[in-house]
Amino acid sequence: MDIEKINYNEVLISGKINNIREFNSYIAFGLTCNTFAKIKSNCFISFHIHEDLYNVYKDLFFKNNKIFVRGYLNSYTDKDNKIVTYVKVTDVANNQDDIMYGRKEPYIRYDPDGVMVWNGKRCENEPLSEDDPEYLEMVEMLKEYE
Repeated sequence: MDIEKINYNEVLISGKINNIREFNSYIAFGLTCNTFAKIKSNCFISFHIHEDLYNVYKDLFFKNNKIFVRGYLNSYTDKDNKIVTYVKVTDVANNQDDIMYGRKEPYIRYDPDGVMVWNGKRCENEPLSEDDPEYLEMVEMLKEYE
């Protein structure tokens, strides 16, 4: 077993969103999580999610919403030479099973303008022109029902 290929910094966590802000091509957000030590308290964790993944699940991102997150521990040194630690998100969901066992179905939501979004891609309604081969095929198929 090659020790270099083993990665133990994966994070699985859940909590309530306490803030969201844009950060370059990432969205930074924080979670408030319960700790289960002898004294019940909260912990606060920072996350970075790439805007492409954020756009798929952006309807989950509102303050005080409980979400489940999978990611990897990461860090950088800021301008004051302090180490900043965060979790780089690889998956986010509104239920535990999707994070633990993977999604079995596509993620469907609706944009504010009412257009369905299928796994982050808008399903725009594009009318066919009368010259379009698909339109002509559809007309031919429907002739027997006239």
